[in-house]
Amino acid sequence: MVKITRHRITLFLLVAFVFLTVQASLPQKAHAQSNVYVASLDQNIDPGAEDFVVSSINDATSSGMHSFILILNTNGGSGANMENIISAISSYESNGNNNFTTLVAPTSAHAFSAGAYIAEASSSIFMVPGTVIGSATPIVSGIPTGEENTTLTKDINAFTAYMQALTGSHGRNPNSTALMVTHGVSYTCQTTSSCSALQQGVINQVLNANSTQQALTILHAGDATVHYAGTRSVFLSVISDPNLDSILFLAGVFAILADLYHPTIIFTVVGATAIALALLGLGVFGAPLVSIILMMIGAIFIFLELKTHHGVSAIAGVVIFIVGFLLIFSLPSSTPAQAPPGSSGASTFIQIGVLTYTILGIVGGGGVLGSIYLYHVRETLMHRPPAQNPKAIIGKTGRLTSDLKAGEVATANIGAEDFTVTGSTDLPSGTLVSVKDIQGLRLIVEKAEN
Repeated sequence: MVKITRHRITLFLLVAFVFLTVQASLPQKAHAQSNVYVASLDQNIDPGAEDFVVSSINDATSSGMHSFILILNTNGGSGANMENIISAISSYESNGNNNFTTLVAPTSAHAFSAGAYIAEASSSIFMVPGTVIGSATPIVSGIPTGEENTTLTKDINAFTAYMQALTGSHGRNPNSTALMVTHGVSYTCQTTSSCSALQQGVINQVLNANSTQQALTILHAGDATVHYAGTRSVFLSVISDPNLDSILFLAGVFAILADLYHPTIIFTVVGATAIALALLGLGVFGAPLVSIILMMIGAIFIFLELKTHHGVSAIAGVVIFIVGFLLIFSLPSSTPAQAPPGSSGASTFIQIGVLTYTILGIVGGGGVLGSIYLYHVRETLMHRPPAQNPKAIIGKTGRLTSDLKAGEVATANIGAEDFTVTGSTDLPSGTLVSVKDIQGLRLIVEKAEN
Protein backbone atom coordinates (compact mmCIF):
# COMPACT_ATOMS: atom_id res chain seq x y z
CA MET A 1 0.00 0.00 0.00
CA VAL A 2 1.29 3.42 -0.97
CA LYS A 3 1.51 5.69 1.98
CA ILE A 4 -0.01 9.10 1.37
CA THR A 5 2.17 11.73 2.92
CA ARG A 6 1.77 15.46 3.22
CA HIS A 7 4.68 15.90 0.79
CA ARG A 8 3.01 13.81 -1.88
CA ILE A 9 -0.29 15.63 -1.43
CA THR A 10 1.48 18.94 -1.81
CA LEU A 11 3.29 17.73 -4.94
CA PHE A 12 0.02 16.45 -6.41
CA LEU A 13 -1.76 19.73 -5.76
CA LEU A 14 1.15 21.64 -7.30
CA VAL A 15 1.10 19.52 -10.46
CA ALA A 16 -2.69 19.85 -10.69
CA PHE A 17 -2.44 23.61 -10.27
CA VAL A 18 0.17 23.90 -13.03
CA PHE A 19 -1.89 21.66 -15.32
CA LEU A 20 -5.09 23.63 -14.75
CA THR A 21 -3.24 26.90 -15.22
CA VAL A 22 -1.87 25.76 -18.58
CA GLN A 23 -5.28 24.47 -19.63
CA ALA A 24 -6.91 27.74 -18.64
CA SER A 25 -4.37 29.71 -20.63
CA LEU A 26 -4.96 27.77 -23.84
CA PRO A 27 -8.60 28.79 -24.39
CA GLN A 28 -7.70 32.36 -23.53
CA LYS A 29 -5.06 32.33 -26.23
CA ALA A 30 -7.44 30.85 -28.75
CA HIS A 31 -10.05 33.40 -27.74
CA ALA A 32 -7.55 36.21 -28.22
CA GLN A 33 -6.82 34.98 -31.72
CA SER A 34 -10.47 34.51 -32.62
CA ASN A 35 -11.31 37.95 -31.29
CA VAL A 36 -10.08 39.43 -34.58
CA TYR A 37 -12.51 39.13 -37.48
CA VAL A 38 -10.84 39.35 -40.89
CA ALA A 39 -12.75 39.88 -44.15
CA SER A 40 -11.21 40.22 -47.60
CA LEU A 41 -12.93 42.44 -50.19
CA ASP A 42 -11.36 42.27 -53.65
CA GLN A 43 -13.99 43.67 -56.03
CA ASN A 44 -15.94 46.77 -57.00
CA ILE A 45 -18.23 48.35 -54.45
CA ASP A 46 -21.65 47.04 -55.44
CA PRO A 47 -24.67 45.40 -53.74
CA GLY A 48 -22.70 42.17 -53.38
CA ALA A 49 -19.82 43.97 -51.69
CA GLU A 50 -22.24 45.74 -49.36
CA ASP A 51 -23.95 42.47 -48.48
CA PHE A 52 -20.61 40.80 -47.72
CA VAL A 53 -19.10 43.59 -45.61
CA VAL A 54 -22.28 44.41 -43.68
CA SER A 55 -23.04 40.75 -42.96
CA SER A 56 -19.41 40.24 -41.88
CA ILE A 57 -19.64 43.18 -39.48
CA ASN A 58 -22.91 41.82 -38.08
CA ASP A 59 -21.29 38.40 -37.72
CA ALA A 60 -18.36 39.89 -35.84
CA THR A 61 -20.71 41.83 -33.57
CA SER A 62 -22.87 38.82 -32.76
CA SER A 63 -19.73 36.74 -32.10
CA GLY A 64 -18.40 39.33 -29.65
CA MET A 65 -15.32 40.15 -31.72
CA HIS A 66 -14.10 43.66 -30.91
CA SER A 67 -11.46 43.92 -33.63
CA PHE A 68 -12.22 43.89 -37.35
CA ILE A 69 -9.74 43.93 -40.22
CA LEU A 70 -11.00 44.63 -43.75
CA ILE A 71 -8.48 43.65 -46.42
CA LEU A 72 -9.36 46.04 -49.24
CA ASN A 73 -8.56 46.11 -52.95
CA THR A 74 -11.12 47.97 -55.07
CA ASN A 75 -11.48 50.40 -57.96
CA GLY A 76 -14.59 51.94 -56.38
CA GLY A 77 -18.20 51.63 -57.45
CA SER A 78 -21.63 52.57 -56.16
CA GLY A 79 -21.89 55.50 -53.79
CA ALA A 80 -25.08 54.19 -52.21
CA ASN A 81 -23.48 50.85 -51.36
CA MET A 82 -20.38 52.67 -50.14
CA GLU A 83 -22.42 54.73 -47.70
CA ASN A 84 -24.25 51.68 -46.36
CA ILE A 85 -20.89 50.05 -45.68
CA ILE A 86 -19.65 53.20 -43.94
CA SER A 87 -22.84 53.28 -41.86
CA ALA A 88 -22.21 49.68 -40.76
CA ILE A 89 -18.61 50.58 -39.84
CA SER A 90 -19.81 53.57 -37.84
CA SER A 91 -22.34 51.41 -35.98
CA TYR A 92 -19.66 48.82 -35.21
CA GLU A 93 -17.34 51.47 -33.78
CA SER A 94 -20.11 53.16 -31.78
CA ASN A 95 -20.86 49.86 -30.03
CA GLY A 96 -17.56 49.99 -28.20
CA ASN A 97 -15.52 48.35 -30.95
CA ASN A 98 -12.86 50.97 -31.48
CA ASN A 99 -10.61 48.88 -33.66
CA PHE A 100 -11.97 48.71 -37.20
CA THR A 101 -8.93 48.47 -39.44
CA THR A 102 -8.65 48.73 -43.21
CA LEU A 103 -5.63 46.96 -44.67
CA VAL A 104 -4.82 47.88 -48.28
CA ALA A 105 -3.09 44.73 -49.47
CA PRO A 106 -1.47 42.83 -51.14
CA THR A 107 1.19 44.61 -53.20
CA SER A 108 -0.41 46.36 -56.23
CA ALA A 109 -3.73 46.66 -54.38
CA HIS A 110 -5.52 50.00 -54.24
CA ALA A 111 -8.39 51.76 -52.50
CA PHE A 112 -9.72 54.06 -55.20
CA SER A 113 -12.87 56.15 -55.36
CA ALA A 114 -15.55 54.70 -53.06
CA GLY A 115 -12.86 52.49 -51.52
CA ALA A 116 -10.99 55.57 -50.28
CA TYR A 117 -14.08 56.76 -48.37
CA ILE A 118 -14.52 53.31 -46.81
CA ALA A 119 -10.88 53.28 -45.74
CA GLU A 120 -11.10 56.76 -44.22
CA ALA A 121 -14.20 55.68 -42.28
CA SER A 122 -12.02 53.15 -40.43
CA SER A 123 -10.38 53.84 -37.09
CA SER A 124 -7.03 52.70 -38.52
CA ILE A 125 -5.63 52.39 -42.06
CA PHE A 126 -2.61 50.26 -42.86
CA MET A 127 -0.95 49.81 -46.24
CA VAL A 128 1.78 47.53 -47.51
CA PRO A 129 4.49 48.68 -49.95
CA GLY A 130 3.33 48.95 -53.55
CA THR A 131 -0.24 50.07 -52.83
CA VAL A 132 -2.25 53.23 -53.60
CA ILE A 133 -5.18 55.12 -52.06
CA GLY A 134 -7.18 58.07 -53.41
CA SER A 135 -8.84 59.27 -56.64
CA ALA A 136 -12.17 59.91 -54.91
CA THR A 137 -13.75 62.50 -57.21
CA PRO A 138 -17.46 61.71 -57.76
CA ILE A 139 -18.66 61.10 -61.31
CA VAL A 140 -21.44 63.43 -62.40
CA SER A 141 -23.39 62.71 -65.58
CA GLY A 142 -26.74 63.55 -67.11
CA ILE A 143 -26.56 67.21 -66.12
CA PRO A 144 -28.50 69.59 -68.41
CA THR A 145 -26.43 71.92 -70.57
CA GLY A 146 -25.52 75.13 -68.76
CA GLU A 147 -25.81 73.60 -65.30
CA GLU A 148 -22.83 71.29 -65.39
CA ASN A 149 -20.32 73.59 -63.69
CA THR A 150 -22.68 74.57 -60.88
CA THR A 151 -23.84 71.04 -60.19
CA LEU A 152 -20.34 69.61 -60.38
CA THR A 153 -19.09 72.24 -57.95
CA LYS A 154 -21.88 71.43 -55.50
CA ASP A 155 -21.16 67.72 -55.70
CA ILE A 156 -17.43 68.13 -55.21
CA ASN A 157 -17.96 70.49 -52.27
CA ALA A 158 -20.38 68.06 -50.66
CA PHE A 159 -18.14 65.04 -51.09
CA THR A 160 -15.12 67.02 -49.93
CA ALA A 161 -16.88 67.89 -46.70
CA TYR A 162 -17.98 64.27 -46.36
CA MET A 163 -14.42 62.98 -46.79
CA GLN A 164 -13.04 65.54 -44.35
CA ALA A 165 -15.64 64.55 -41.76
CA LEU A 166 -14.67 60.90 -42.11
CA THR A 167 -10.94 61.66 -41.90
CA GLY A 168 -11.12 64.21 -39.11
CA SER A 169 -13.16 61.95 -36.85
CA HIS A 170 -10.26 59.46 -36.82
CA GLY A 171 -7.40 61.92 -36.34
CA ARG A 172 -5.99 61.90 -39.87
CA ASN A 173 -5.24 64.85 -42.15
CA PRO A 174 -8.50 66.16 -43.68
CA ASN A 175 -6.69 68.62 -45.94
CA SER A 176 -4.80 65.85 -47.71
CA THR A 177 -7.85 63.63 -48.11
CA ALA A 178 -9.82 66.60 -49.46
CA LEU A 179 -7.41 66.68 -52.41
CA MET A 180 -8.52 63.13 -53.25
CA VAL A 181 -11.95 64.59 -53.99
CA THR A 182 -11.20 68.03 -55.40
CA HIS A 183 -8.24 67.08 -57.60
CA GLY A 184 -8.46 63.30 -57.79
CA VAL A 185 -5.11 62.95 -56.03
CA SER A 186 -3.81 59.46 -55.22
CA TYR A 187 -1.20 58.69 -52.56
CA THR A 188 1.23 55.84 -53.01
CA CYS A 189 3.26 53.68 -50.67
CA GLN A 190 6.30 52.58 -52.62
CA THR A 191 8.36 51.45 -49.63
CA THR A 192 8.21 51.75 -45.87
CA SER A 193 10.48 54.80 -46.07
CA SER A 194 8.84 56.32 -49.14
CA CYS A 195 5.10 56.47 -48.54
CA SER A 196 3.31 59.68 -49.49
CA ALA A 197 0.08 58.36 -47.96
CA LEU A 198 1.78 58.17 -44.55
CA GLN A 199 3.71 61.40 -45.01
CA GLN A 200 0.50 63.28 -45.88
CA GLY A 201 -1.34 61.78 -42.92
CA VAL A 202 -4.08 59.96 -44.82
CA ILE A 203 -3.19 56.57 -43.28
CA ASN A 204 -1.87 55.44 -39.91
CA GLN A 205 1.03 53.18 -40.82
CA VAL A 206 2.81 51.35 -43.62
CA LEU A 207 3.61 47.74 -42.77
CA ASN A 208 6.92 46.14 -43.69
CA ALA A 209 5.24 43.11 -45.22
CA ASN A 210 5.66 41.28 -48.51
CA SER A 211 2.30 39.49 -48.36
CA THR A 212 -1.15 39.83 -46.89
CA GLN A 213 -0.49 36.99 -44.46
CA GLN A 214 2.67 38.67 -43.23
CA ALA A 215 0.75 41.92 -42.75
CA LEU A 216 -1.92 40.10 -40.74
CA THR A 217 0.78 38.57 -38.58
CA ILE A 218 2.16 42.03 -37.83
CA LEU A 219 -1.38 43.08 -36.85
CA HIS A 220 -1.60 40.07 -34.48
CA ALA A 221 -4.17 38.35 -36.70
CA GLY A 222 -1.96 35.79 -38.41
CA ASP A 223 -4.03 32.87 -37.10
CA ALA A 224 -7.41 34.48 -37.75
CA THR A 225 -9.73 32.99 -40.35
CA VAL A 226 -10.00 35.15 -43.47
CA HIS A 227 -13.60 35.40 -44.67
CA TYR A 228 -14.44 35.82 -48.35
CA ALA A 229 -17.63 36.72 -50.19
CA GLY A 230 -20.11 33.84 -50.20
CA THR A 231 -22.51 32.60 -52.85
CA ARG A 232 -25.22 35.13 -51.98
CA SER A 233 -22.86 38.10 -52.19
CA VAL A 234 -21.37 36.88 -55.47
CA PHE A 235 -24.88 36.39 -56.90
CA LEU A 236 -25.86 39.95 -55.91
CA SER A 237 -22.70 41.31 -57.54
CA VAL A 238 -23.40 39.45 -60.78
CA ILE A 239 -27.14 40.12 -60.98
CA SER A 240 -26.78 43.83 -60.10
CA ASP A 241 -24.67 44.52 -63.18
CA PRO A 242 -26.95 46.65 -65.41
CA ASN A 243 -25.06 45.53 -68.50
CA LEU A 244 -26.00 41.91 -67.82
CA ASP A 245 -29.54 42.91 -66.81
CA SER A 246 -30.14 44.63 -70.15
CA ILE A 247 -29.11 41.53 -72.06
CA LEU A 248 -31.25 39.27 -69.86
CA PHE A 249 -34.27 41.56 -70.24
CA LEU A 250 -34.16 41.86 -74.02
CA ALA A 251 -33.23 38.18 -74.49
CA GLY A 252 -36.20 37.22 -72.32
CA VAL A 253 -38.58 39.33 -74.39
CA PHE A 254 -37.42 37.81 -77.68
CA ALA A 255 -37.46 34.30 -76.19
CA ILE A 256 -41.14 34.68 -75.30
CA LEU A 257 -41.87 36.15 -78.73
CA ALA A 258 -40.09 33.26 -80.42
CA ASP A 259 -42.14 30.83 -78.33
CA LEU A 260 -45.34 32.44 -79.59
CA TYR A 261 -44.24 31.60 -83.12
CA HIS A 262 -42.81 28.20 -82.13
CA PRO A 263 -45.22 26.89 -79.48
CA THR A 264 -42.89 25.34 -76.88
CA ILE A 265 -43.11 25.95 -73.16
CA ILE A 266 -39.31 25.91 -72.81
CA PHE A 267 -38.64 29.31 -74.43
CA THR A 268 -41.44 30.92 -72.42
CA VAL A 269 -40.06 29.61 -69.12
CA VAL A 270 -36.51 30.65 -70.02
CA GLY A 271 -37.67 34.08 -71.21
CA ALA A 272 -39.81 34.74 -68.13
CA THR A 273 -36.93 33.68 -65.87
CA ALA A 274 -34.51 35.98 -67.70
CA ILE A 275 -36.88 38.95 -67.38
CA ALA A 276 -37.47 38.23 -63.69
CA LEU A 277 -33.72 38.07 -63.02
CA ALA A 278 -33.19 41.30 -64.98
CA LEU A 279 -35.85 43.15 -62.98
CA LEU A 280 -34.43 41.74 -59.75
CA GLY A 281 -30.96 42.89 -60.73
CA LEU A 282 -32.14 46.38 -61.69
CA GLY A 283 -33.95 46.65 -58.37
CA VAL A 284 -30.88 45.54 -56.42
CA PHE A 285 -28.70 47.95 -58.41
CA GLY A 286 -31.11 50.78 -57.62
CA ALA A 287 -31.92 51.72 -61.19
CA PRO A 288 -34.17 54.80 -61.51
CA LEU A 289 -37.86 53.95 -61.87
CA VAL A 290 -38.13 55.92 -65.12
CA SER A 291 -35.42 53.69 -66.63
CA ILE A 292 -37.28 50.51 -65.74
CA ILE A 293 -40.56 51.97 -67.07
CA LEU A 294 -38.94 52.89 -70.40
CA MET A 295 -37.44 49.43 -70.70
CA MET A 296 -40.89 47.92 -70.04
CA ILE A 297 -42.44 50.22 -72.68
CA GLY A 298 -39.75 49.10 -75.10
CA ALA A 299 -40.70 45.48 -74.40
CA ILE A 300 -44.38 46.28 -75.05
CA PHE A 301 -43.51 47.82 -78.43
CA ILE A 302 -41.55 44.69 -79.29
CA PHE A 303 -44.57 42.55 -78.43
CA LEU A 304 -46.74 44.80 -80.64
CA GLU A 305 -44.78 43.36 -83.53
CA LEU A 306 -47.23 40.45 -83.31
CA LYS A 307 -49.90 42.85 -84.61
CA THR A 308 -47.98 45.20 -86.90
CA HIS A 309 -45.85 42.57 -88.67
CA HIS A 310 -43.54 45.05 -90.42
CA GLY A 311 -40.57 45.25 -88.02
CA VAL A 312 -40.93 48.97 -87.24
CA SER A 313 -42.59 48.34 -83.87
CA ALA A 314 -39.86 45.94 -82.76
CA ILE A 315 -37.07 48.32 -83.80
CA ALA A 316 -38.81 51.23 -82.04
CA GLY A 317 -39.08 49.05 -78.94
CA VAL A 318 -35.36 48.32 -79.01
CA VAL A 319 -34.58 52.05 -79.32
CA ILE A 320 -36.84 52.92 -76.36
CA PHE A 321 -35.25 50.10 -74.39
CA ILE A 322 -31.74 51.45 -75.07
CA VAL A 323 -32.80 54.95 -73.97
CA GLY A 324 -34.08 53.51 -70.69
CA PHE A 325 -30.85 51.58 -70.26
CA LEU A 326 -28.72 54.71 -70.80
CA LEU A 327 -30.74 56.61 -68.20
CA ILE A 328 -29.53 54.14 -65.58
CA PHE A 329 -26.11 55.78 -65.90
CA SER A 330 -27.17 59.30 -66.88
CA LEU A 331 -29.73 60.41 -64.31
CA PRO A 332 -27.99 62.61 -61.70
CA SER A 333 -27.90 61.31 -58.14
CA SER A 334 -28.35 63.27 -54.96
CA THR A 335 -25.20 64.28 -53.16
CA PRO A 336 -24.24 63.53 -49.56
CA ALA A 337 -25.13 66.04 -46.93
CA GLN A 338 -22.26 67.96 -45.42
CA ALA A 339 -22.68 66.10 -42.17
CA PRO A 340 -20.98 63.43 -40.09
CA PRO A 341 -20.34 60.00 -41.57
CA GLY A 342 -23.34 57.83 -42.19
CA SER A 343 -25.77 60.67 -42.96
CA SER A 344 -25.02 61.22 -46.63
CA GLY A 345 -27.37 60.66 -49.52
CA ALA A 346 -27.04 58.45 -52.54
CA SER A 347 -24.13 59.16 -54.87
CA THR A 348 -22.31 57.58 -57.76
CA PHE A 349 -18.77 56.70 -58.72
CA ILE A 350 -19.80 54.78 -61.87
CA GLN A 351 -19.52 55.97 -65.45
CA ILE A 352 -20.27 54.50 -68.86
CA GLY A 353 -17.26 52.64 -70.19
CA VAL A 354 -16.25 50.63 -73.23
CA LEU A 355 -18.09 47.57 -71.90
CA THR A 356 -21.36 49.48 -71.67
CA TYR A 357 -21.09 50.75 -75.25
CA THR A 358 -20.25 47.22 -76.38
CA ILE A 359 -23.36 45.95 -74.61
CA LEU A 360 -25.42 48.67 -76.29
CA GLY A 361 -24.11 47.52 -79.66
CA ILE A 362 -24.98 43.91 -78.86
CA VAL A 363 -28.44 44.86 -77.60
CA GLY A 364 -29.18 47.10 -80.58
CA GLY A 365 -27.81 44.70 -83.18
CA GLY A 366 -29.42 41.72 -81.49
CA GLY A 367 -32.75 43.51 -81.35
CA VAL A 368 -32.69 44.32 -85.06
CA LEU A 369 -31.62 40.79 -86.00
CA GLY A 370 -34.26 39.36 -83.68
CA SER A 371 -36.93 41.49 -85.34
CA ILE A 372 -35.84 40.36 -88.79
CA TYR A 373 -35.84 36.74 -87.66
CA LEU A 374 -39.35 36.96 -86.21
CA TYR A 375 -40.55 38.72 -89.37
CA HIS A 376 -39.28 35.88 -91.57
CA VAL A 377 -40.76 33.29 -89.21
CA ARG A 378 -44.13 34.98 -89.43
CA GLU A 379 -43.97 35.18 -93.23
CA THR A 380 -43.14 31.48 -93.41
CA LEU A 381 -46.06 30.60 -91.15
CA MET A 382 -48.45 32.76 -93.18
CA HIS A 383 -47.53 31.00 -96.43
CA ARG A 384 -47.74 27.52 -94.94
CA PRO A 385 -50.75 25.64 -96.32
CA PRO A 386 -53.48 25.16 -93.73
CA ALA A 387 -53.73 21.75 -92.07
CA GLN A 388 -56.31 19.44 -93.74
CA ASN A 389 -59.68 19.12 -92.03
CA PRO A 390 -60.35 15.39 -91.39
CA LYS A 391 -64.10 15.96 -91.77
CA ALA A 392 -63.59 17.25 -95.31
CA ILE A 393 -63.52 13.68 -96.66
CA ILE A 394 -67.12 13.03 -95.59
CA GLY A 395 -69.36 12.85 -98.67
CA LYS A 396 -66.57 11.90 -101.04
CA THR A 397 -66.79 8.72 -103.07
CA GLY A 398 -64.41 5.98 -104.06
CA ARG A 399 -64.22 2.26 -104.80
CA LEU A 400 -63.52 -0.69 -102.55
CA THR A 401 -60.22 -2.40 -103.28
CA SER A 402 -61.15 -5.44 -101.19
CA ASP A 403 -64.33 -7.22 -100.14
CA LEU A 404 -66.13 -5.65 -97.19
CA LYS A 405 -67.92 -7.86 -94.66
CA ALA A 406 -70.51 -6.21 -92.40
CA GLY A 407 -68.87 -4.93 -89.23
CA GLU A 408 -65.38 -5.77 -90.45
CA VAL A 409 -62.75 -3.70 -92.23
CA ALA A 410 -61.65 -3.43 -95.84
CA THR A 411 -59.72 -1.00 -98.01
CA ALA A 412 -61.00 1.61 -100.42
CA ASN A 413 -59.41 4.13 -102.74
CA ILE A 414 -60.92 7.56 -102.15
CA GLY A 415 -59.46 10.72 -103.64
CA ALA A 416 -56.43 8.82 -104.96
CA GLU A 417 -55.54 7.61 -101.45
CA ASP A 418 -56.12 4.25 -99.78
CA PHE A 419 -58.14 4.21 -96.54
CA THR A 420 -59.28 1.60 -94.07
CA VAL A 421 -63.07 1.46 -94.17
CA THR A 422 -65.93 -0.36 -92.47
CA GLY A 423 -69.66 -0.61 -93.02
CA SER A 424 -72.90 -2.30 -91.93
CA THR A 425 -73.47 -4.31 -95.13
CA ASP A 426 -71.53 -6.76 -97.24
CA LEU A 427 -70.04 -5.16 -100.34
CA PRO A 428 -67.80 -6.75 -102.99
CA SER A 429 -64.51 -5.27 -104.18
CA GLY A 430 -64.98 -2.58 -106.85
CA THR A 431 -68.22 -1.30 -105.38
CA LEU A 432 -68.66 2.48 -105.49
CA VAL A 433 -68.96 3.70 -101.89
CA SER A 434 -69.61 7.03 -100.20
CA VAL A 435 -68.05 8.20 -96.91
CA LYS A 436 -70.70 8.86 -94.25
CA ASP A 437 -68.59 9.40 -91.12
CA ILE A 438 -65.21 8.96 -89.46
CA GLN A 439 -64.60 6.51 -86.62
CA GLY A 440 -61.10 6.98 -85.27
CA LEU A 441 -58.76 6.09 -88.12
CA ARG A 442 -61.48 4.30 -90.09
CA LEU A 443 -64.00 5.64 -92.57
CA ILE A 444 -67.60 4.50 -92.35
CA VAL A 445 -68.91 3.90 -95.87
CA GLU A 446 -72.04 2.71 -97.60
CA LYS A 447 -72.91 1.86 -101.17
CA ALA A 448 -73.18 4.99 -103.27
CA GLU A 449 -75.95 5.58 -105.74
CA ASN A 450 -74.81 5.54 -109.35
